[in-house]
Amino acid sequence: MAAENIDDVVDGLAGIVREAGRAGDRVGYFAALYRQVTVEVRTAIHGGLFEDGARMDRFDTFFGNRHFDAYDAWRRDQSGPRCWREAFGLLDDADTVIVQHLILGVNAHINLDLAIAAARTSPGEAIHALRHDFLLINDILGRVVLAVQDSVGALSSLLSLLDQVAARADERILDFSMV
Repeated sequence: MAAENIDDVVDGLAGIVREAGRAGDRVGYFAALYRQVTVEVRTAIHGGLFEDGARMDRFDTFFGNRHFDAYDAWRRDQSGPRCWREAFGLLDDADTVIVQHLILGVNAHINLDLAIAAARTSPGEAIHALRHDFLLINDILGRVVLAVQDSVGALSSLLSLLDQVAARADERILDFSMV
């Protein structure tokens, strides 16, 4: 699949989530988180919150296509970038919990795909112009992660208990990792 704009990214992720739900496939965990972040980014674009909304639409489209390419390669022949192969390779491991699937997907997407999408959107020195908008995306990620954590906590009594005991230490760790 290939997206031409942020709406296509949202639709493509929704399709992955739907198919994963029907098949009972854990690949839907990260896709659901990523879809929600993308919906929030799209809302911020439409609300004029980014310095350059059109640039952020292009960026998000490149970024989304990186994920779709990795997903398609994995589905086709279990190939693709190593970080994605590692993430997708644990989908059938019963010992890997929901949060681990989310973190593996976030790690692959942010640590590999983000840099490539940023360089493609704003090559060379133009990359510095993304700073303000990236900081806004960090804020969006932080809000979505809290909402997802609450949702996962409702499904996992262990995660809910851990969150209660650790207070917000886990959010500080995750926020540091994302920023």
